[in-house]
Amino acid sequence: MKPGNPVVQFLVVFVWVTALITSVGAILGAAIWPLVGLALGSRHEPWQLALTGVRTLGFYFFIWAPGTGIVIASIREWRRQHPES
Repeated sequence: MKPGNPVVQFLVVFVWVTALITSVGAILGAAIWPLVGLALGSRHEPWQLALTGVRTLGFYFFIWAPGTGIVIASIREWRRQHPES
């Protein structure tokens, strides 16, 4: 079986990791912000707090996601090229 194009494999891993990390941040933001708002007595509606959490934590996680994706894709490609290590 012929392996796929390494550039395509690298890009797929990079995009997948970036999307996964950003999604986790958005989901955590949607869950955490309303809870913190409730605990602190916020006057905002829970959906407003959830939307703010999605935007805020999603953004913060997105800041780190591409760098992490590049590192993970690079490690994966290096291991593919050096199977004896």
